[in-house]
Amino acid sequence: MSTFTSILIALLALSIIIIVHESGHFFAAKISGINVLEFSLFMGPKIFSKKIKGTVYSIRAIPIGGFVALEGEEDNVVSPTSYSSAKPYKKIFVSVAGPLSNIIFSFLILTILFSFTGYALDTNTVIVPDGPLYEAGLRDGDKIISVDKKAIIDPSDINMVLYPLKEAEEIEVVYEREGIKNIVTVVPVKQGGKRIMLNISTTNADTVIVEIKEDSNGYIAGLRLNDKITHINDIKINSPRELREQVNANGEGPVKVTVLRGEEKLSFVFDTIETESTEYLDLGIYYYSTEINVLQAIKHAVLYSFSVVKTVIVSIVWLITGIVKMSEMMGPIGIISTMGEQIKQPTFVLFMLNLVNMMAFISINLGIMNLIPFPALDGSKIVIHSIEWIMGKPFNQDKMKYVTLAGFVLLILLLVFVTFNDIVRLFK
Repeated sequence: MSTFTSILIALLALSIIIIVHESGHFFAAKISGINVLEFSLFMGPKIFSKKIKGTVYSIRAIPIGGFVALEGEEDNVVSPTSYSSAKPYKKIFVSVAGPLSNIIFSFLILTILFSFTGYALDTNTVIVPDGPLYEAGLRDGDKIISVDKKAIIDPSDINMVLYPLKEAEEIEVVYEREGIKNIVTVVPVKQGGKRIMLNISTTNADTVIVEIKEDSNGYIAGLRLNDKITHINDIKINSPRELREQVNANGEGPVKVTVLRGEEKLSFVFDTIETESTEYLDLGIYYYSTEINVLQAIKHAVLYSFSVVKTVIVSIVWLITGIVKMSEMMGPIGIISTMGEQIKQPTFVLFMLNLVNMMAFISINLGIMNLIPFPALDGSKIVIHSIEWIMGKPFNQDKMKYVTLAGFVLLILLLVFVTFNDIVRLFK
C-alpha cells in the first residue's frame, strides 16, 4: 500500500470519528426537540445538499470531519425549537452526546475486534530472555499485578506507568504465579534513541526474522523471512539483545550476518543503517492474543477503554506538569501521518486490525478531550448549563458568545502550534 493511499484512508477514518461525534449531537438535538439547521459531511464548499423536515443535509468538498449547526446555538433565538431556549438538562444532553458517542463507538468496534481476533489476556505474558523481568525471576505466564505501585488493569497500562520514569530507576513489580503474589525490584532498560540496525525485525523471544523490506540492504544481499540469525561477524548470538549489542558494536558500514535457513547455514555481507527513534523504558515483557468469547471481548473492551481514558487524563496532567513537552503534542497532520504509517501492513487482515485499533484509540481520545471544561469544547457547555440548571436562569448569551470566541481563538492558536510541530516532525 502506497503512502498516499495510507494517508487518504487515515484521513477518511479520522473523518468517520468526527462524524460519529457530530452524529451524537445531531440525534440528541432531534430527541430533545431542538431544530438542527444543517448536518454536514466534510467541510468546505457544498457539493450537494437537500432539505428534509427543516434540516439541510449536505456533503462538502474537503473530505475531513463534518459539523452540526443548531438553531440558537450561537445567538439568542427565542423559539420553542432553539438551543438557546431549551431547558438546561436538554442542552447538557446535547453537549454530552458527542463525546459519549465517541466512547460508545470505540467500545463497539473494540468488542467486535476482540471477538474476531482475540485479545492479549493478562496471563498471556512472554518474558523476554535476558530482560529485566527475566533476570528478576519472572517467567512466561506470570500475571503482572502492579508496576511501581500502580495497578495494571490492562496490559497497555505498563507503558503508561513506565513513561515518566527516569533511566536506571529501580521500581517494584508485583506479579502472580499459581495464585501466589510475589514482589521483585527491577531496573527498566532504555530502548530506542540513536542506534545501528540491520533494518529487519525479529521476534521478541529469539532472532528469527519476521519482517524485512524488499528494498533493504539485507534483503538485497539475500536475507529472507524466517531466517534465524546465529552470528554477527562470526560472533555467536543467542538472543535479540545480543543481536542488538553486536550490531551496535559493528557500527555503520559492512557487517557479516550468518543465518540458519532450514538446515542450511548462509552468510551475507551488507551495510548497516543508523536510525533514531523515541527513547522509552522497557521491562522485557510482551503479550500474545488468544481466542476469547463475546462476553470476554466485552469485558476487555471495557478495560482497554478505561485504560485509554486514564492515559488521556494522565497525559493532560503530564503536559501541565512538564513531564510531556509541548513539542511532543500532535495535531491533525501528525495524527493522520502516524495513523497512515501504522496501517501500512503486509496483509489486508493486519491492515484492518491496525486501522480499527487506531480508530478506537483516537475516538476515545476525542471524546475525553471534548469533556474538558475549556471554552469552545463540549465540557465547558456542560459546566455552564449545569450552573444554569442549579441557578434557575440562563447565562447571558452575548457574553457566552465572547467567551466561546476567546476559547475558539486559543484552540486555533494551539492548532497552529501543533501543526507546526507536525510539519517539523515530518521533515526530520
